[in-house]
Amino acid sequence: MFVYFNAEDAQVKLSIDSNVIGYADNAQQLANMLRANNVTQNNDMYFSSSVDFASEEGFANDNAAHEIIESAVAML
Repeated sequence: MFVYFNAEDAQVKLSIDSNVIGYADNAQQLANMLRANNVTQNNDMYFSSSVDFASEEGFANDNAAHEIIESAVAML
């Protein structure tokens, strides 16, 4: 399973195996999408550089997208 995150329009975009699953603007939404697709903390997860430069995608700062992703994964 290839789990991939992007930052886009102040939301985290989740793709799995090149299929867009959805968008989340908070950790709970993202965790729900991950769970619904049987993603666990044991899966390898990859990030677009847009996650590192999230402020360019409408987030409050560059860490905001990573914080959402990290919090969502911790809920799994």
